[in-house]
Amino acid sequence: MKDFDAAFAEASPGTRFRARIPFGQTASGLPLGIPIVGLRGRQDGPCLWINGQVHGDEINGILAAFDFINGLDPAALRGSVVLSTTANPLALDARTKKTTLDDEDLDQAFPGRADGFATERMAAALFRPIAAHADVTVNMHSHGTRYDSAPYAVYKLHPKAVVAEAALLRLTAHFHPMATCRMSVMPGQGELPGNIAGALDYQLLEHGRAAFMIELGGGGRAEPAFIDQAVRGFRSLAADLGLLPNAPVDLAATLRRVTARGHVTADRGGFARQAAAIGTVAAAGTPLLRLCDAYGEALPPICLPRDVFILGLRRDPVVHTGDRLAYVAREWDEVRIS
Repeated sequence: MKDFDAAFAEASPGTRFRARIPFGQTASGLPLGIPIVGLRGRQDGPCLWINGQVHGDEINGILAAFDFINGLDPAALRGSVVLSTTANPLALDARTKKTTLDDEDLDQAFPGRADGFATERMAAALFRPIAAHADVTVNMHSHGTRYDSAPYAVYKLHPKAVVAEAALLRLTAHFHPMATCRMSVMPGQGELPGNIAGALDYQLLEHGRAAFMIELGGGGRAEPAFIDQAVRGFRSLAADLGLLPNAPVDLAATLRRVTARGHVTADRGGFARQAAAIGTVAAAGTPLLRLCDAYGEALPPICLPRDVFILGLRRDPVVHTGDRLAYVAREWDEVRIS
């Protein structure tokens, strides 16, 4: 199979092509590469790139991208659509979040190193063609396999601000998310530890390319309603970019913009059951989850002293001290999209 550069350059107008982005081989000699599906429109136009998966247990985004691309006629496109099915084939094959070769997080490895660890090599191999060709990149994620969630969006704040915040908000509005989260990559902001600036979408913003994340439900499973929601979002975005002439654009009129969020963790081990609904505001003192200990005796429910908007809740009932129980927004406002 051709590598991406050759396949993209040689694709005839109005055709679909397949390719791989190679990044090495196994000890037994099996080639390692990132699978690519592309559509080259009959007319010139922008390039929409969808990255179906960063972590190996994120499934909904891949399936949504397949359904979207399989519903397009390349002869009717004005521009191109490219899907990197998975940025992390090693983790996908192992059904794990991170590759077992080096236990590194691909979401913190971009733009990568061609002479680095396996995860860094995957990042470098993928980043080069996306940065070279993509006008807009949708970076698909999901919550982990232990959690339930509903579709929401994330965009990073970049100090260079080449792509305006209003433009990023509008891009996410095509997906009608339950919230759009504004994320700072600065230390001490209450987000995950590590190299948050190593995310694919942030590094593309560094290069002046529009990019954002869609968190599409829970990990490790297919959720048909969320997959369909993402397909509608892809179609609306493609229409707004001019890729699908005369197709309707369906933007959310307003967005709930989250400006502060974080995890709720367990102080006691035991068994947790959801007591609130995802996508709703839980008033101060309202139980998010109810817990019992290893003897079946009730523990104090998980409540917070302030109102929060629920982005995700644990679905795996087995919890230890320090486990993540919920992901909540602590501050938000409403933004009108024009």
